[in-house]
Amino acid sequence: MKFNKFFSFIAAAALVAFAASCTKEETPGTDDPNQNEQPDTPDTPVEKSKACKLTDFSLKAGDLTVAGFVYEEDKVVEVAYMPDQFAALANATAEVKISEKATISPDPAAAADYTVEGGVKFTVTAEDGETKAEYTVVLKAAEFNVKTQLVWQKTFGDLGVNTASFGQSNIGFAGTNIVTRHLDVLDLTGAKVGTLNVEGVATANLPGFAFACVTNDHAGHLVASVAVTADDQIAPNSDSVAKSYIYVWENGWDKAPVLFYSNMEGNVTLYMSAGGDLTGEGVLNVITPGRGATTMFHTFSTPRKADGELNWAPFNTSYVSNDGNWGQMVSPASGSLNGDFVICDSQGNNNGMMFYVRKGITDEGADIALTGTVLDDALAEGGGSNQYGNYSTGHARAFTLNGTSYVVACSSGWPCTYVTIQSLNPEDENHYLLRTQVLATPAPVPCSAYCFDAATGKAYVLVSAQSESSMMALYEIITEVL
Repeated sequence: MKFNKFFSFIAAAALVAFAASCTKEETPGTDDPNQNEQPDTPDTPVEKSKACKLTDFSLKAGDLTVAGFVYEEDKVVEVAYMPDQFAALANATAEVKISEKATISPDPAAAADYTVEGGVKFTVTAEDGETKAEYTVVLKAAEFNVKTQLVWQKTFGDLGVNTASFGQSNIGFAGTNIVTRHLDVLDLTGAKVGTLNVEGVATANLPGFAFACVTNDHAGHLVASVAVTADDQIAPNSDSVAKSYIYVWENGWDKAPVLFYSNMEGNVTLYMSAGGDLTGEGVLNVITPGRGATTMFHTFSTPRKADGELNWAPFNTSYVSNDGNWGQMVSPASGSLNGDFVICDSQGNNNGMMFYVRKGITDEGADIALTGTVLDDALAEGGGSNQYGNYSTGHARAFTLNGTSYVVACSSGWPCTYVTIQSLNPEDENHYLLRTQVLATPAPVPCSAYCFDAATGKAYVLVSAQSESSMMALYEIITEVL
């Protein structure tokens, strides 16, 4: 009896111990989806960024891009501009880089006037929406040096081109390619790269065709004139010209040109010079026939009138044109009728060439005479008026670079060509980009051309002297921002 009671007690105790060891979480064989579930805890908040820096900034206006420098400590962005860039920055957009997840206002992609006094302000706001930084964008005139150097000098034989002697302006640029009046196209090394496209050009299909004059505007559009006789033949000289055509290569030397102007009653082909952009705002000066107490130039300007006609105005030089062996020419430094023009005047009595600066086409009372450096630099024992060459052939090619107007003043001696590149203001601190240089060319008939390569920021001046030993010389003008 006692044995049975003891056995019952042991069995009951074992059953209780087993039940106690099998809790809900550890019940064998359970399919409960909440097995091993941990109690819920609150999410840890993610801290938002407080970064709000402006790290990179540049201004854009058309094809122009001007980089800025960010002074983080002062919260100032300084944009150094060249003189000829300032006007464009009055309507410019900005490209920026800012801290990750930050925002900027106002919208830099919206056009704004960055020339305003006090600058333009931007606020960069961090991701947290509370941390902010304000930056001020200001313009500063860049400091720079300009230097000119000879790249090469080669004879026409070296270049494989024909001698030119008719039109006084016998070379031009199409973009940065050199073009001669005999249709040769060269690159900036002097290597021939092709033949000019003359599709649709009057008399271009006739044997011996050549242009009367070649030049280009400052935008790199080639301009060329064609002189034709009354019976539609190539005019052998200026006295035989009865019909005149002027063409512009708007889309490069390998594309057909556009007829810019024509005259069926006379010679409008010689001493030609173009400024600005003849497909936009431009000026073209061409001499009228005859010599006398003064000379009048045709001044054509664009954009055209509503009816498609060119604007026309007279330009009277007010200098005697029958006192030398050569004529006169007028070269515009810009595409504006109110801009600077250079008058190149041939004088008799071994006085050589003179170069005068005139503001606008009608300001005849305030011409400024320029001066070369033939005597100052001991290039000759005697020179012509104002230290240019004393022979009466010459040429002027005006242009504007970095906001300053210049002229390539070509004159001549016997037997040599002189070239001077100088600003149109004798008071400028750096008046001479190139003091007068001597190029050995017997019996010279000099001319010049200018172009600007936007891709490299370099400008080029080409001087050509047509004679029995014709040659070309290419100069490079480099602007170094300090």
